[in-house]
Amino acid sequence: MVKGMVKNLFKLLLVTPILLLLVCVNFYVDTRGLFQGGQFERELAAKLHEGKAISNFQKLDERQILRLYIKEMKTPYDTLVIGSSRGLQITAAIAGADGTFYNAGMTGEDYYDVVGTVGLLHSYGRLPKNMVMVLDPWILSAQPDAKNKRSDKNLANRFLTETLGFDEPYTEESFQWNTEALVAPDYFQTNMAYFFSDHSEEERPSEVTGDIYAQETEIKMADGTLLYTEEYRNQVQQEVDHDAQLRATMPFMMCGFYPQPDSKLCKQFTAMVDFLQENGVEITFLLTPFHPDLYARVESHMDTEGGVVYSESFFYALAQEKNIPIYGSYNPERANCDREDFYDGLHIRRESISKFFRGIDTELV
Repeated sequence: MVKGMVKNLFKLLLVTPILLLLVCVNFYVDTRGLFQGGQFERELAAKLHEGKAISNFQKLDERQILRLYIKEMKTPYDTLVIGSSRGLQITAAIAGADGTFYNAGMTGEDYYDVVGTVGLLHSYGRLPKNMVMVLDPWILSAQPDAKNKRSDKNLANRFLTETLGFDEPYTEESFQWNTEALVAPDYFQTNMAYFFSDHSEEERPSEVTGDIYAQETEIKMADGTLLYTEEYRNQVQQEVDHDAQLRATMPFMMCGFYPQPDSKLCKQFTAMVDFLQENGVEITFLLTPFHPDLYARVESHMDTEGGVVYSESFFYALAQEKNIPIYGSYNPERANCDREDFYDGLHIRRESISKFFRGIDTELV
């Protein structure tokens, strides 16, 4: 009997190094991003933490990058900006922010993205001291076209249910597949092949060299902001107006049928604001305007797109109720902006933001 036990122990000792090699390679190389996120997304998040400006990132998963970035934050930041690409021009200087700063905006951010980002910050203990919330009108729309296919509904619903007390369907994250993949020989072969192959021709995030303001591609700055190409920043006004006029011929972006804000989403958003304030976060609301030709479409389609106007009224009323500083408007005239203040139909020029946003109200910080 003892001889048999020794024999089995010897076999186990022989197998253990192989098993450890399998686990280490599958976990750390992880070509499918099962354990640590996508290869290039990890690389980009790490470079941003190193203070690098990055190009060649457009095909990567912005939401995964943000999740990885938040996970690797050493401490809560002093100021964080959340919102869609319509807020990605807000720098620390524009926000009037001191200390650590990051713009966590992402392209096409929807309601689930907003809630999910707050949920992530909470789960990692990284809620900031100040949060500038760049609020788009469609985040209060319950219509399918107001939701981005790339957003994580499950992440948002989990936070809404477990933390805010709402009853939204979500599934617990399962680690069964990941556990199996750790010791899967076929995944090991895939990872080993990738590790020893030549990746010099792959399109991957690149550190910017030379004059950062004269690049031919968009740049993800270390503070999370987006720098458009020199050509895009310097478009003639006719091209800018044409973009807005073309968009105005179609249903309003993510607001195709949006007569008014959804009452349930308004309630949930209010609860999230209460949660942030209860956790010591100083909030600032910011509404960035649309190009005059595009906003004119809303005013002429109030029966189907009036939610754009009414959502602004909701945000202003909520700000007054909760004593939250609020700046800007979707209406360019109210925001003191004209057509010359835009890159295109949707995005305000960086240098024009100061026309309606004077930065964090330091008296409330």
